[in-house]
Amino acid sequence: MSSTSPDPLSVPGPDLDLDALRASVRERWGLDGDLTALHGERDCNFRLDSGSTRHLLKVHNPADPEAVLDLQRSALDHMRAVAPELPVPGVVRTLDGRPWVPLTGRDGRVSLAWVHTWLAGRHPEPAELDDARLREWGRTSARLGRGLRGFAHPAATQPLVWDIKRLPQLRSWLPAVAPDRRAAIEAVLDRFDERVAPVLPRLRAQVVHNDLAPTNVLVDDDLALTGITDFGDMTHTALVCDLAVTVADLVSGRADGLDAAWEIVAGYDAVTPLEADERALVADLMAGRCAAAVLITAWRTREQGAAPEIDDEAYALLETLLSAGTDDLVVRRRAGRSTAALTAARASAFGEQELSYDQPLHLVRGDGVVLEAADGRRYLDAYNNVPVLGHSHPAVASAVGAQLATLNTNSRYLQDAPVELAERLLATLPDRFDRVLLVNSGSEANDLAWRIARHATGASGGIATAWAYHGVTEATYPFSPESWHGAPAPDHMRLVPPPLAGDLDIDGAISSLSASGHGVAAMLVDGVFTSDGVHGPAHAWTRAAAEAVHRAGGLYVADEVQAGHGRTGQHLWSFVAGDVPADLVTLGKPMGNGYPVAAVVGPAALVDPFVRGTDYFSTFGGSTAACAAALAVLRTIEDEGLVDNAGRVGARLLDALRQVATQRDDIAAVRGWGLALAVDVVDPATGQPSADRAGRIVEAMRESGVLIGRTGRDRASLKIRPPLVFADEHVDRLASAMTGVMPRS
Repeated sequence: MSSTSPDPLSVPGPDLDLDALRASVRERWGLDGDLTALHGERDCNFRLDSGSTRHLLKVHNPADPEAVLDLQRSALDHMRAVAPELPVPGVVRTLDGRPWVPLTGRDGRVSLAWVHTWLAGRHPEPAELDDARLREWGRTSARLGRGLRGFAHPAATQPLVWDIKRLPQLRSWLPAVAPDRRAAIEAVLDRFDERVAPVLPRLRAQVVHNDLAPTNVLVDDDLALTGITDFGDMTHTALVCDLAVTVADLVSGRADGLDAAWEIVAGYDAVTPLEADERALVADLMAGRCAAAVLITAWRTREQGAAPEIDDEAYALLETLLSAGTDDLVVRRRAGRSTAALTAARASAFGEQELSYDQPLHLVRGDGVVLEAADGRRYLDAYNNVPVLGHSHPAVASAVGAQLATLNTNSRYLQDAPVELAERLLATLPDRFDRVLLVNSGSEANDLAWRIARHATGASGGIATAWAYHGVTEATYPFSPESWHGAPAPDHMRLVPPPLAGDLDIDGAISSLSASGHGVAAMLVDGVFTSDGVHGPAHAWTRAAAEAVHRAGGLYVADEVQAGHGRTGQHLWSFVAGDVPADLVTLGKPMGNGYPVAAVVGPAALVDPFVRGTDYFSTFGGSTAACAAALAVLRTIEDEGLVDNAGRVGARLLDALRQVATQRDDIAAVRGWGLALAVDVVDPATGQPSADRAGRIVEAMRESGVLIGRTGRDRASLKIRPPLVFADEHVDRLASAMTGVMPRS
């Protein structure tokens, strides 16, 4: 390692005369007492007991210049000012006000010495740390990083061999490693050169502690944090390197190392959300830390002629990482119970609630359009519409995490987020909409819209399409014939065929409701007719339906829970794309990218009388964190151009699937609007819709690594409804899988 000063690893520690040291401490600091030697890798550390007062005396390696001590002093002062909740030592100045003094050892070499305040506690044993403690350790690491975020010092840029980003510079030390370990170390070095080094320069970087190991942390008898010590490995590097050091040092020697690792990462992520590139490198950087430990100890053993000092625990963890990750070297999130055990436990707790797929898919992680299972297999997600931005989008994770760490309460307090969200929503809608009611779910939104409609019209009759789904509440279940399982329609409900399934027969439904005394309160319409088999766009149909409902005195509710937030690729909202004169709009599912938030939007003439007449309020509809999530979604859709992406990629996917249909005899039709598509599956022998064959294709697609679903009254239509970040390469993979899979018999 090149440096303007001697390599600290090559310089022996101070050679001290304890009597002379005690005399110097008494003269310089006015402290007199017993010195007890403590562990120090390359420095000399002592506990100084002076009566009832205790201090820490540190005598640095002769290779350390004043700049190194000034870096640590400045960082300690900074931390005590900006993060007083984190216990770090203070610097005790000499009687003449100096932070440190030079001391001459018995061999004539000069070392810098200083005194710190004493932090009580003990070093925890890693085996004491359960999952909750590991997560708290991760949170502490993140808080320490946040405390140092604004800190800078020239000495922090000096080369440090323990900085993982400098791992490639240690390759020349490989001959010092035992022959039976060189191959593994070399594999980590090669992988680092290929996959890590090119990415590190574009990641977040700052000054970090770089050594939050158990030997540098103090706890009380209840394992509560009492001190963070040893800022001697501080350096300016990629932020995620600090996390990797923490994780690797804490889990080395644990039999459950990889499971424990992800508990620490989860705790860190809760305070400082990781970016996608950072998360992808955690395992490689952990392996890099382990490789550096082996290389450095082996080099020191060879160069300094010491007894063999091999970091066995670091090497064992490195081997575990290599064997667990195979090609991708990815530390998986803790899977907990086995898939079989979890399946049985779920059945016991949840009863007969349905799972997707014959063999349950045990998921542990999502990133963009990829879902990862407990066995490490990765799947292309072409089904889930809730994570409209893709799974684990950093913008949402960051917004929600920051808001939860600041404030999360109900919207009866004056706060920015709910108001800004309402304003942003209204700005995307026609001028007639000027009121927003925030709730928690799409079902709740549709339930509330139905209540508003009944309050405004005095009627009690509802209309929905023949196989629609609009929610799970007592009020929305009647609007969800998909869930009826053949039961007759409730007395106040009438169903009409969706587009393409027959002529619009809404006048008959209206007449029937009028004759029964219910009248027409509202018709709820999903603009892409997802559960009916995906039949959008159907602008003429939806406009005609709205006009007919209006003539009968009812309200048209545009249910944008599945159709909205840009899925159609033409506008944020499907009813706006079709110029449908909707009265109320309901939003849900994608609104928070997985965080529960939904809304009803309407005109003041409908909403205000309802609120006055019912004293309506939803305690956590519009909570601060929910609004932060929803705002992040709207901003990201705009910033990343996801509406246009849905239109372009959706059209490409539609063309690709139609090409697939020409090569198969079991596909009768392909249709879609943006990134909402359906593929009608038939029995090749009869040409009739085949739910059984469609189900087997879904299973076969899962086996090929692509997730899709089924829809439609006969469940014979494949449903393809991916996150809006779906790209051309995903289209190609899906189409290729659809071409090749054959339904299992």
